[in-house]
Amino acid sequence: MNSDQYVLLVEDDIDISEAVESILKEEGYQIKCCFNGKEALEFLKTAEKNPGLILLDIMMPYMNGYEFREFQLKDPKIANIPTIILSAAGKHEDIDKLNFKETLKKPLDLDTLIDVVKRNLPY
Repeated sequence: MNSDQYVLLVEDDIDISEAVESILKEEGYQIKCCFNGKEALEFLKTAEKNPGLILLDIMMPYMNGYEFREFQLKDPKIANIPTIILSAAGKHEDIDKLNFKETLKKPLDLDTLIDVVKRNLPY
């Protein structure tokens, strides 16, 4: 993996966030965690480099994943970052409209998580 690239995890559940961070670091990925969409957008505005991939929870306080994605798609600086849903909810009507790459269902299967990250993080 290109050492400049990292994964942005946007997840409000601290246990899930810590588990995903630990797993991806173990696999050699750099990771930045934000706890809601608003925090993630603020981070992206000032980040020196864009992440290579965003893992995005849907149900979060302050700004949910759909709202985050709508803002993301309107900002040319961050619109093209591949974004993957992390969600316990079964059906997502907005997936096609908001151009998500994939959906990871919670509870996360660790092997599937690693496979999806490897498949979607550009080299």
